[in-house]
Amino acid sequence: MPSFAADIRPLFRDRDIEAMSFAFDLSDYDQVKANAEGIYSRIADGSMPCDEPWPPERLALLRQWIDAGMPA
Repeated sequence: MPSFAADIRPLFRDRDIEAMSFAFDLSDYDQVKANAEGIYSRIADGSMPCDEPWPPERLALLRQWIDAGMPA
């Protein structure tokens, strides 16, 4: 089962964190958990991150984390 600290947090680059800082902090577990479905939707539709789409396996890992109850 993926965890935020070991698996999800490393998916977000420093520039992703900076780019989204106006809305929430992608390095903060509580903020990512609170916005997880929206983050997933934006990554799935390609509107986040703005420079390149995530590979399918990264998106699948995020979905697995969400479906597992978003463990820290």
